[in-house]
Amino acid sequence: MTTLVLDNGAYSAKIGYSHEKVSVIPNCQFRSKTSRLKTFTANQLDEIKDPSGLFYILPFQKGYLVNWDVQRKVWDHLFGKEMFKVDFADTSVVITEPYFNFTSIQESMNEILFEEYQFQAALRINAGSLSAHRYFQVNNQELCCIVVDSGFSFTHIVPYCRGKKMKDGIYKEVRSLTPTDFQVSVLQPPNPISYPWEGGKLLAENPDFDEMVVTREDYEENGHFICEEKFDI
Repeated sequence: MTTLVLDNGAYSAKIGYSHEKVSVIPNCQFRSKTSRLKTFTANQLDEIKDPSGLFYILPFQKGYLVNWDVQRKVWDHLFGKEMFKVDFADTSVVITEPYFNFTSIQESMNEILFEEYQFQAALRINAGSLSAHRYFQVNNQELCCIVVDSGFSFTHIVPYCRGKKMKDGIYKEVRSLTPTDFQVSVLQPPNPISYPWEGGKLLAENPDFDEMVVTREDYEENGHFICEEKFDI
């Protein structure tokens, strides 16, 4: 079974199979100001010589996925024949969502992934958690890190210790709260836009990956409960 990794950001989608390279694509639709019936989706913008006559429609508002009609059209384009040609009967998906996402949005995503697209397995996860996984894989001597996830709508500052997200330990000032005999360093990766996606790629290759996902069979048997139990959002 292949794994598709999708860092579904509020402005851009970072997407690719775990055995391939990442593509960065606008997560939106574009419409003509003069002809509202003419619509362009995601990277179809590249076909337009003069984009000044367009306005764009985002599926996200204030950091949360609320326009499912637009998001479906973007995903249909990404998953379809023009882009990644997804064989849903033989594909699992790793997909990101915001911290503290609303339950109603989480449940809608479950339904769309499993019931509409019929992925065989899914892992919903925060982009910051994928960044932390990427960091710990390269710096395996480190026990803790703080991920500053600055996206289109939000900036989250989240500590991770031994690979686990510490929800109650978010602080703004690192140096002032750290004992003076502890070294504090700030690392900006050379590829910050695709860094979480690279974490998802590594996660998909983890021997324990099958234990992290919810299968379509699990979902059909247990519904939203199994996703709520397994995914740490």
